[in-house]
Amino acid sequence: MSKWVNTEKFQSFREERIEDNQPESNNVAFARKWPNPKMGDQNKPNEYHIRLLTDPNGEFYKKFHYHMFKSGEQWSFIMCPKTYGQNNYCPWCAITQLLYQGSTADKKKAGQYKRKDKYVGNIYVEKDIRDASENDAEKHLAGKTYLYEFPSTVEQQIKKEITDTENGWGPVIFDPEEGHNMILRIGAKKQDKDGKVWPDYAQTTFSKKASAIGDTDEDIKNIMDSTQSIDEYLEKSMWAPDKHEALLKSEMVWEDVEADFVKHFKVSETKEAENGKKESVPDPDREAHNERKDNEQGKKESKKSESSVKSETAGQSDQDLLDELANL
Repeated sequence: MSKWVNTEKFQSFREERIEDNQPESNNVAFARKWPNPKMGDQNKPNEYHIRLLTDPNGEFYKKFHYHMFKSGEQWSFIMCPKTYGQNNYCPWCAITQLLYQGSTADKKKAGQYKRKDKYVGNIYVEKDIRDASENDAEKHLAGKTYLYEFPSTVEQQIKKEITDTENGWGPVIFDPEEGHNMILRIGAKKQDKDGKVWPDYAQTTFSKKASAIGDTDEDIKNIMDSTQSIDEYLEKSMWAPDKHEALLKSEMVWEDVEADFVKHFKVSETKEAENGKKESVPDPDREAHNERKDNEQGKKESKKSESSVKSETAGQSDQDLLDELANL
């Protein structure tokens, strides 16, 4: 086995994937993410060749939860705190539960807010059909590493290779020297009753022939050195409490979750002695705040939220963001 894949860590990861019985079912400026691959049609799927890679800490890929919806004219991509445990408080999960108990209009709104799942891991792109229409070679997507956020339907294909000890490729699908490319084929399903067309990943497979992603050991090392930390990506994607609060107020649902929000999300400037990170603690003085000051602050934060969301989704059209939701 190649030096690039920690076999002990892979065994632990394989057990996690076996135990995960989750049924099949954004953007952060600092991260280098692979642009959402586009689907073909029912007759000819679009084909992309990628190599799954471990991150600098030897991690394979991780599942995360998120909320994504349009607020006014801007899209909001919110990494759900429940990514780190179902006991963690998330105001958007809370408001979703409340809305599902309401009117038809409330239930429709809940459907927009509801939590969604994806996975994220590092990839090296061997072939991207979009490069054919790009004259500027520097803008080509092939030959580079990215973080790839993929839906459960893709993860199921990967999971089969990981957990099937008899017929699956196992850890070599992450090996940059002697690994097997994932041939991502994205077709289109027939229109549903609402006239929507969803992507079809059924023809996705792994190459039968093993290959290296670089011509020399130095090439491979340089590629592996360019991978990104999954944990850092998830941590930096989490919203600060004031940003949640501003958007909740903008969506006019703040009062529905204010009490629990304050209980869970009031931030103290006190740093933890061990790791130097800011610690979230309840603040009993919060409820005594001046109402006028709160209203003024809410207006400022709403403006700040609009600016932040615009920055995160800069360069993405409404159709791009809708495509991202479609790739579930």
